[in-house]
Amino acid sequence: MMKKIKFFKQQISCGGILILALMLSLGLTSCQPDDTGGLEATGPPSITSVALTARDSTTTVGLRQNSYTIYGENLATTQEVYFNDTEAYFNPTLVTNNVIITSIPEDAPYFDASDELRVVTSEGVATTFFMIEQPAPRITSFAPLAASAGDIVTIQGEIFEGLESVRFGDVEAEIVSSTTTEIQVAVPEGIVQAFLFVETAGGISQSTQSFGFKFVVYDDALAQSWWIGGWSGSEDFESTERVKRGDFSIKRTYEGGYSGFQIGNGGATIDLADKQAVKVSIYGGEGINDVKLVLNGNYDAGAVITINQGEWNDFTIPLSQLGSPATLNEIVIQEFSGAAPSVIYIDDLGLI
Repeated sequence: MMKKIKFFKQQISCGGILILALMLSLGLTSCQPDDTGGLEATGPPSITSVALTARDSTTTVGLRQNSYTIYGENLATTQEVYFNDTEAYFNPTLVTNNVIITSIPEDAPYFDASDELRVVTSEGVATTFFMIEQPAPRITSFAPLAASAGDIVTIQGEIFEGLESVRFGDVEAEIVSSTTTEIQVAVPEGIVQAFLFVETAGGISQSTQSFGFKFVVYDDALAQSWWIGGWSGSEDFESTERVKRGDFSIKRTYEGGYSGFQIGNGGATIDLADKQAVKVSIYGGEGINDVKLVLNGNYDAGAVITINQGEWNDFTIPLSQLGSPATLNEIVIQEFSGAAPSVIYIDDLGLI
């Protein structure tokens, strides 16, 4: 009889231990943290607001590659997030039932897009109005580097949607055509040197390189410290007979065949390391045909150019075709047809 009682006590003792272990197990389980924010999703998701993560201020407009916090209900089982139908990355471990932290993808569209933020969970889909702001335009290059009024300059770049204006400095240019990556404009009157500005709904961008001359030799007046030479002819540096731009031009009269217009630098050294070409406009007067442009007395490397009479001729001659000089000391424009007398008018002479 005593053995039975002892055996019964052992059974109760073992059973009690099992029950206690089960209770402890349940207790520990119920104390584990809930990574969904303390609540499980119990229905379709909803979005109440969106905030820029860095500022915690609600917004309905965002920029690509910026981080945003989405607030709502039943977000714990989020599977996908979309900005304008482009899927965005999010860290599932940072999702709670009320919060998602995500970033707008770099390739999310901003122009002619759905303007929608969409959250997909296991229980349904939630959407809200959310616009992606257009980034500022980017100018990568333009050509030609210098041109005359009315000439077409082509600007290359990206994000040119919603183009509003193009300016040369403070002067607005006529837009001839535009795409998302290319703009063509007419050069306004009176531009010697200026940075280009492209304005869109996303902002304003400035070219890294200026349009026009990097060094002006003649623009209504000869550059300071330059001297005047020449042979077998005469020149008027304030002629009003034929003017390309501004008030004056240089009238050069060649009185003998192969006579030369000559000017030179008497001031500080002009380094040509950042220069690419000589640009000059020449009006062909009576009797003129060919002239030869020479730098620094290097006649073997001079460039012969043909002048059409009765009109302005614009020339851009690479320094590589003029002997690739390291500095600029002297410019000669020599009559090169042997015809005399003859006349030319020179305007907008400089380096680009």
